[in-house]
Amino acid sequence: MNMKMMSERRAGKLGMAAIAAAFAVVLCAPAQALNLVTNGSFETGSFSGWTQVGNTGFSGVQCPGPGPTVADGNCSAFFGPVGSTGGISQTLSLVVGNHYLLTFAWRPDGGTPSSFSASIGGATVVNVSNPPASGFQTVSFGIVATAANESLTFLFRDDPGFMFLDAVSVGVPEPASTGLLGIALVAMFAGLRRKFR
Repeated sequence: MNMKMMSERRAGKLGMAAIAAAFAVVLCAPAQALNLVTNGSFETGSFSGWTQVGNTGFSGVQCPGPGPTVADGNCSAFFGPVGSTGGISQTLSLVVGNHYLLTFAWRPDGGTPSSFSASIGGATVVNVSNPPASGFQTVSFGIVATAANESLTFLFRDDPGFMFLDAVSVGVPEPASTGLLGIALVAMFAGLRRKFR
């Protein structure tokens, strides 16, 4: 085998190793998103960033630290309006036509009568009556913005007890992750092109 062929093989192996490393960086990088919700995990210990709506009785924020009534961090919001619904709302600045991911953690206690609903931009994404007791349920929905300012609203009723809400986020993909994937794809195609010449 001559030196030129050995050199080309070594370069090909190094190129493929670089491509594999680039894909490993992209695939192993944590999926991060910019959260457009202010105080989504209620870590301020209050409803700052939110507006209370409807029946605000028996609603608030607690900060007991990690435990069964906290899904993220040290705090969560609790809601137990009696006789009618109440909750919180926040107006988000979005880009019309862009895709977003709404995610939140919700914990019902199984009491009756009770209800829970979540909506964004006037479109209801969850609406349940008398949900059974459970631990935190993480709920995610893909949405497309239809207006520059969309209202995110959570409404509760729980006459005998309390429901909990935590880890509310509306996110967009982080541009750096998309850039890394693009670099990896360019490197892969360049390596394949060299290999087949």
